[in-house]
Amino acid sequence: MEIKGIDVSAWQENINWDTVADYGMGFAILRITENGNVTDKYFEKNYTECQRRNIPTGVYKYSYAMTVSEIESEARKVVSVLAGRKLQYPVWLDLEWNNQRTLGSESIHKLAEAFEKIVTAAGYQFGIYCNVDWYMNVICSHLKKYDFWIARYPASDNGTLQERLRPDFGIGWQYSSKAKIPGISGTVDRNVFYKDYTENKEQEGGTDVDKAIEKVILIAKNEEGYLEKKSNSQLDSKTANAGSANFTKYWRDVLPEWNGSYWCAVFIAWCFMKAFGLETAKKLLKHWPYVYCPDMSRYFKLNANPKVGDIVIFWNSKKKEFVHTGLVTAVIGDRFYTIEGNTSGASNVIANGGGVCAKSYLNSQLPGTKFCTPDYSIVNGDADKKPDNSNTTTGGNYMFEPETVQLGSTGTSVLLLQEILVARGFKGRNSKVLDLDREAGDNTIYALKAYQKSRNGALEVDGVCGPATWKDLIAI
Repeated sequence: MEIKGIDVSAWQENINWDTVADYGMGFAILRITENGNVTDKYFEKNYTECQRRNIPTGVYKYSYAMTVSEIESEARKVVSVLAGRKLQYPVWLDLEWNNQRTLGSESIHKLAEAFEKIVTAAGYQFGIYCNVDWYMNVICSHLKKYDFWIARYPASDNGTLQERLRPDFGIGWQYSSKAKIPGISGTVDRNVFYKDYTENKEQEGGTDVDKAIEKVILIAKNEEGYLEKKSNSQLDSKTANAGSANFTKYWRDVLPEWNGSYWCAVFIAWCFMKAFGLETAKKLLKHWPYVYCPDMSRYFKLNANPKVGDIVIFWNSKKKEFVHTGLVTAVIGDRFYTIEGNTSGASNVIANGGGVCAKSYLNSQLPGTKFCTPDYSIVNGDADKKPDNSNTTTGGNYMFEPETVQLGSTGTSVLLLQEILVARGFKGRNSKVLDLDREAGDNTIYALKAYQKSRNGALEVDGVCGPATWKDLIAI
């Protein structure tokens, strides 16, 4: 079995994915981050376009790490950018930097396994990309238990597969860096894989409910940056004719005579209609033409804790009513993430802003706000099948397993710890409120020790948030 595909990055700039898909593409491996842990500026577009056209997708990270902590930071960034989105192919660790080679095989072994641990813990498959020289002379035998994607092409590379150079190891071969295909203006890397990762059903997309949720979230995310218009013109452009008159393509497509009205609710209705069609959207939302917040409170069971795929309805304590809505895209501890229409990028709830924005909130700081769970199982015609609620945070379960946090740690686990400590009133030295900066500095550890001490002997006061402290934090 041979499956041919490409790997791309910002070097290919704007790709015409319609043309690429029509040409025939077995898979696409996308660069996700570049030097400095910065997201590749074309990654989001490339990922969205590939998923829309059912091109199996993986990602790669060219590593510049020289220490375990640096490569852990690279891995956490990859996981953060993916934000729980599905991949059909692995996350590939690209090992080819000459500076890393000087570290020696054993150190590279430690780097690779530190990266693998974080990526697989987040639910992704892992593999290593390197050239033949690295595989033969740098990669130790312990790492060769993983899947390898091998680069090997001739000095006179003309884009064609040179059979004489085919490696006899690895599950994938990058056979050219100078191929030309329709839809890409310059050259592109061409590859052949001998393993069909899409046969792994567990990684392919989870349950039907998971797939339905992922679909509507992807559509909502693609609208981020849309600005409302000052008149009923240029509605399909994200930024043209921007104004404050509430004209949008969302009202035009759902109920055009109401264009010019507040549109946070119709944005949600539009996303569901685009994802599943009008009739299914009506069933999922239980009323139409838009997700009117007070009606949501009558038609849905109101949950206190968010799940991915929920519709949040924000409560205004002064008005004593639900005033705004959004789609929940991720949940980490007390913090939930959303895509909202008719809002702004401000950190608080904005019930009549000018665009579509990605936002996040601490649930504990929004008393009265509730979450509605559509019955996504009906998307596939099985109305009796109940939604999979395994992502529920009730009872102290998180969507990921928090890692040990100690002085110098960085990443999502540190952010979660900081948010919990702030929510419970623990501060740093000199009563300094903790910065939510994802870095476990002196103030974070000071506050952590204060929490451990407050537990009156139930915890060791060591400034390390390991399994015992996490369990105690979650239980409380």
